[in-house]
Amino acid sequence: MSTSRVLIIDPEEASLQFLAKEIRKAEYEVITASTGKEGLILAWRERPHVLIIDPNLPDISREEMIQKLRSDRRTARRLFIAFSSLSDPQDVQDTLNLGYDHYLTKEADAIPALLDAIAGKESQKPEQPIMVDRPEKPTKKPTKQGDGKLIVLFSAKGGTGTSSMCANLAPFIVNNQPDARVVVVDLVLPIGSIAHIVGYSGPLNIIEAAEMSDVEISKEYLQTSLPETGLWKFQLFAGSPKPDDANQLNISRIPVMLNLLQQAFDYVMVDLGRSLSKISLPILLEADQICLILSPEQGTVTLTKIVCEYLESKGLLKEQVYPLINRAVGLEGLTKSEIEDILDMNITGSIPYMGHNFSLANNLHLPIYYKFPEEVATLSLRQAAQEITDRAIRFKEKRLLAI
Repeated sequence: MSTSRVLIIDPEEASLQFLAKEIRKAEYEVITASTGKEGLILAWRERPHVLIIDPNLPDISREEMIQKLRSDRRTARRLFIAFSSLSDPQDVQDTLNLGYDHYLTKEADAIPALLDAIAGKESQKPEQPIMVDRPEKPTKKPTKQGDGKLIVLFSAKGGTGTSSMCANLAPFIVNNQPDARVVVVDLVLPIGSIAHIVGYSGPLNIIEAAEMSDVEISKEYLQTSLPETGLWKFQLFAGSPKPDDANQLNISRIPVMLNLLQQAFDYVMVDLGRSLSKISLPILLEADQICLILSPEQGTVTLTKIVCEYLESKGLLKEQVYPLINRAVGLEGLTKSEIEDILDMNITGSIPYMGHNFSLANNLHLPIYYKFPEEVATLSLRQAAQEITDRAIRFKEKRLLAI
């Protein structure tokens, strides 16, 4: 008898019972639910291999249902089959675009095609009901292990807007390189902030992932399971949702996950905030580029000098560091030339003052480029993103040649 488990979620009782009966005949274990909420509970508790869902559920929207299932590690990699009475081509395509693997119409002779889909086959019989597969995403050129560029956002003092800069620089990397896959990793402890900036509230985060085994987590899992962020254009590896959770972080898994991320993505952006610790130090030293966020305040610059000297004593090279002055939330302070003199380094990146617009965009969960496309700060962010990636590419190539 097959060990595959199938969950059917369908509000139509007759359809639900008929499907369950026919699938059991094929020697599958069957679980049923008549509402979306019940289906979610069963999906996460029973871990079915295949989920057959009527997308038109009375209690949960079609978008929310598939998003919750695809963003949870317990169900993200399962087979999803939409089973609906709607056959309009646009309805079919819209449903597939949400994240389903197959779309089947409810018709009398649907069972053979449905069983083929469950078994991972594509039926070619013309008399079968409509069965459409989700188009595969274009396959990206495979990279060597660790080929993804590691870009770290870091500050020597809190309050400089590191997380906001990280979230707003990432979309410009994609804008500048449309084929690039970008992931943002929130390693600010004890509580992450990028999820709040982009409006993500899903269950997958760095704490939970660190508890996963090598079998459960892979570069393919990270590519498919880390949530997309819409207008922000990157995939997010969210930080700790609660301060207490941060105490549970299995730090030995951090290097493993970062290595997998560099295999899976073209750019891995890590937000460290102001953290300088046994967790962050190895990441800083391995970075292909550190975007060093500065405020023009005297104390921040002085502390930054101390931190830079410490990192250089550990082997950090100045060419790994891209200083970026963030005046977006404050106008007063040292001039660019005064900061350069104190730090003994050239600074090309500077984000100008934005008044209340910076906080407004964050509060609306909207990237700067989208909310304020004509702002000078938007142009400055685009330029900074280009310079950072150019430097990261050059440093990565130099490092690889030296191996």
